[in-house]
This record gives sequence, C-alpha cells and structure tokens, in this order.
Amino acid sequence: MSYEIFYDKRVAKDIKKLRLTNAQKEKLKHKIIEVSQNPISKSEGGYGEALKGNLKGYLKFRFDSNYRVIYKIEVIDNVMKIIIIGLRKDSTVYEEMDKRI
Repeated sequence: MSYEIFYDKRVAKDIKKLRLTNAQKEKLKHKIIEVSQNPISKSEGGYGEALKGNLKGYLKFRFDSNYRVIYKIEVIDNVMKIIIIGLRKDSTVYEEMDKRI
C-alpha cells in the first residue's frame, strides 16, 4: 500500500542548501516514491530505519550514500511526511530535526 507524501515547508530550502544536481534530485524523488510504497521500519519489513531517543517515532533512509531523509508516517491517514533532508556525515541533521519537532 502506497502512502501519500507530504513535505515540511522547509524541505525545499534543505534541498537548495545541499546544492543537489538535477540527477541527484531525480534520484531523491524516485527514492522517496520507492520508500512511500512501504515506509515502515526494516524490522517490520519496510524501508525505514527507526530513530531512537528524543526522535523516537521518526524514521530515516539514506540516498546517494551521503544524504539522510527523516520522515514520520501517519498510518491512519496513510501519510508519509518528509521532515528534513540533510548530509549524513555529521549530526547537524539531527540537531535541525530537534528544532523542527
């Protein structure tokens, strides 16, 4: 079952800040669509990796080996909400995520 995809209003700024190429943007788009087909955690047979601590309830996936996408699913409404997209090399994506929730 596919989930409807919604984006936090700040995700467009995230993508612009990352200076992704058109090819990377297209790859990201396809990866998000792929994950939306089964966004639950890998431990439950999906594509996402569950986060812990104060980000419990959120999931993440990687794309292009350098980037991380953090999202939340709303099972009742079949919605996958993309919260933030950032580099995975450091923890700034998590610090920014804390500010957004």
